[in-house]
Amino acid sequence: MKKLVFACAVAAALCAVADVPFKIGIAGYTFHKQKLDESLGIMKRIDCHYLCHKDFFVKYDATDAQLAEYKAKIAAAGVETLATGPLYADNEKALREQFEFAKKMGIRILVGVPFEKNAKGKRVESDKVLDMVEKLVKEYDMVYAIHNHGPDMPELFPTAEAAMKRIANRDKRIGVCLDIGHELRFGYDPVAFIRKHGDRIYDVHLKNVGYRNDKPMEPKYLSAKEGPRGILDIEGVFTALAECGYTGVCHIEYEKDFKDNAMGLAESFGYYRGIAKCVKVKAKMKPAPEGANTLTEAEKAEGWTLAWDGRTLNGWVGVKTGCKAPPEKGWFIKDGTLTMRPTSGIANGKWFPLPAEDQRLGGGGDIVTVKKYRDFAFKFDFRLTECANSGVKYFYDEKLNKGTCEEYQILENGHPDAAKGKEGNRKAAALYDIYPANAEHLLKGPGEWNTGMVVSKGSRVEHWLNGVKVLEYERGTAAFKAAVKKSKYAKWGVAANGKPQDWGEIPEGRLLLQDHGDSTVSFCNLKVKEL
Repeated sequence: MKKLVFACAVAAALCAVADVPFKIGIAGYTFHKQKLDESLGIMKRIDCHYLCHKDFFVKYDATDAQLAEYKAKIAAAGVETLATGPLYADNEKALREQFEFAKKMGIRILVGVPFEKNAKGKRVESDKVLDMVEKLVKEYDMVYAIHNHGPDMPELFPTAEAAMKRIANRDKRIGVCLDIGHELRFGYDPVAFIRKHGDRIYDVHLKNVGYRNDKPMEPKYLSAKEGPRGILDIEGVFTALAECGYTGVCHIEYEKDFKDNAMGLAESFGYYRGIAKCVKVKAKMKPAPEGANTLTEAEKAEGWTLAWDGRTLNGWVGVKTGCKAPPEKGWFIKDGTLTMRPTSGIANGKWFPLPAEDQRLGGGGDIVTVKKYRDFAFKFDFRLTECANSGVKYFYDEKLNKGTCEEYQILENGHPDAAKGKEGNRKAAALYDIYPANAEHLLKGPGEWNTGMVVSKGSRVEHWLNGVKVLEYERGTAAFKAAVKKSKYAKWGVAANGKPQDWGEIPEGRLLLQDHGDSTVSFCNLKVKEL
């Protein structure tokens, strides 16, 4: 009975309704008749923050100074570039220049069209050039997404399905940039493609289309329309993308009114964003990543060790046991993940108790490493459910500061705590209640795996989320002491003898995984390196 009741409670958490995991941006081609400043101005007015780069913004052979200027300009506008293209190439030299550009820009997704010319000088699909692409995605560890072009280019990836036929057995880093409008113009259903090949979609171009008054009502004559004025099933597209776990950007490619498209973009972006906000999907819990809880040869060479073996609680003890033994309940290990059992839940911003049977199985409390660390880097993968709350704490000493210490906040924004604190200092990757990280845009949604990291060397501490450093601070400084005084920890600095001491300045302590009591959060790939 206990197992059945708990299984039902966990199932409810793991099937929670979630927001879509992807973002809405603009494809660079939309702005090909406008200068960069004008383009960024429009994006600012409509509150859009993602732009797919095109070479008319800055050339692929730009100097380092030109690249730095471009990156500074888009950053100042609050815009990120996560992809570039479409790029056309028929030789390795051109491809390598494009990959080198992406590397310098910090972009991992190249939207491309590999081609060769036939005897008539016409561009056609090319397996030979795809061989070159495959070589480069392995060398650079980047993603190459082939863009479909509809019926106007029947011999050059007219459909996403045509691209998949060419790349099905190639390196998985070669995939598709799905232009939903072009797919429909060929008479194909983009929703069907998404559900069939969702794991190979690395970029999406949003292009709604409609019939023209001066042409027959045939798919090939469909032309660009504002977001809400076309015939595409945008809700169906977004639902399929979300259910397939697409976490990239859907870039609006608005192919109308190129010299004066602000109003059309405003209408389209508002519509797409509204649909994305209204679509709710069941958050699917992804399994532990392939190779989880193991060390690569490179990690071994760099000095990383496993902080958790993926099978037992060896090396970890429970705070409720006085840090003397592992907890007897409250945490379970399955398929390479370590998950806490809650005793309460959250619905509509309010807490409610779980059934008594579940409560008896949960409540294991926080767990900590047996070993203490001074200078270290700690990496950890975590998977959220809706409204989940946990944390990774460091420099924990059960005898000091009332058992409190610095915390890397792990939080899904549906949890009530997200709205508390100041300026986001209780949101994801923050130094809890002290410094915000402003990293919500990097956080993957429920069911997805995120990678966090804490690096502490001397007095300097860094918080990382999904490969990006989001917070850096220095313990013991006047600024740190002032921030602590404004936090809940202002009077919690207590030495072992009971006398007051400065909070947050313990030189050595344990690593801690928090059981918040009201959440289901899973961990894996816990790795530590002493510095």
